[in-house]
Amino acid sequence: MDALAQPRQLVLPPPYTAHWLPDGSPFEDAQRRAAEEGAGTLVWQQTAGGNGPGRLDFAVVLEPDMPLEDARKAVLVGMVALGDALAAHAPPERDVRFIWPTGVILDAGLLGGMRLAVAPGAEEGTPPDWMVLGVELIADRDHLDQAGENPGSVSLKEEEFTDPPAVVESFAAHLMLNFDRWIHAGFDTIAPHYVGRLTDKAAISDAGERVLDATVESIENGLAKADWRDADGPKL
Repeated sequence: MDALAQPRQLVLPPPYTAHWLPDGSPFEDAQRRAAEEGAGTLVWQQTAGGNGPGRLDFAVVLEPDMPLEDARKAVLVGMVALGDALAAHAPPERDVRFIWPTGVILDAGLLGGMRLAVAPGAEEGTPPDWMVLGVELIADRDHLDQAGENPGSVSLKEEEFTDPPAVVESFAAHLMLNFDRWIHAGFDTIAPHYVGRLTDKAAISDAGERVLDATVESIENGLAKADWRDADGPKL
C-alpha cells in the first residue's frame, strides 16, 4: 500500500483533533497518543492499493467515565455511527449491515470493521484511562485483475464513494451525536439502531451482549474472534 502524499484536510467539530499518518497503523498510533493527547484525538490514513488493497483507516481516542464493563458498549455505539456515516455517503439502495460485533457488510460484501483497544491495567469495576476505536475499511481493490476473484469483499471505490475522507468526518459527527444520546437517554436508545443492521436476528441486552436463541455472548468475547479481519486487515 502507498500512502497518499497530499490528503485533504478533515473538517471536524470540537473536540476532535485530526492527525494524518503517512505510514503505519492509525489504530496503534492513536493508542500511543492516548495518554498524553486525550479524548478526541483522531488519527487517519488513506492508502492506494499496490501489492494489496487500498485502505481507509481511522482511530479515535475516548475517555469514558464509566466502568469498563459498561464502557465497552462504546464499540457498539461506534458501529452505529459508522453505519450511519457509510449510509450517508453510499449511493442509493446500498445496504449497510453488521456482522456481530464489529464487521461491516456493504451491498452483501465485506467492507471492513472496527477494533477496540483499552488502556493497559484497566479493571472491570473502574473506568479505563482511555479507549481507542479503530476503523479499517477497504478503499480499493485495484490490485486485483478482476473483481470477481474475491467476490466476498467490496471496496469504497467499487461502491462509488467519491470522497472517502467524508466518511471519517461523518463518523466523527455521528459518534458525538450517539454518545450524547447514550449518556443522556440510555443505551436502550442506541441498541435498536445497531440491531437493525445486524445480518442475523439477534437481540442486544442492556449489557451489550448478543442474545440469539439460548446463546449469550459478551462484547469482549465477540471482539476476540475478529473474524472479519486477518493479520493484514479486512479479509478479501
